[in-house]
Amino acid sequence: MVTIKKEILKKLEKRAKESGSFKNVDEYINYILKQVVDKLEKEKKEKKKQKPAYSKKDEEKVKQRLRSLGYLD
Repeated sequence: MVTIKKEILKKLEKRAKESGSFKNVDEYINYILKQVVDKLEKEKKEKKKQKPAYSKKDEEKVKQRLRSLGYLD
């Protein structure tokens, strides 16, 4: 069971009714939650696909250069 604050529930009920696409507020809330979860999962997949801006080798070169300049110990 999920508890929803009254003021939020009232807004959701109003939006569900205005849309005319949902039988009740429960159906509308489930729709919203599915949209959010789907978006988060898609973003997670896309993030995994992204390659780092630079390789480990490049990172080590930068660290060596910063050490030689006295910025790193």
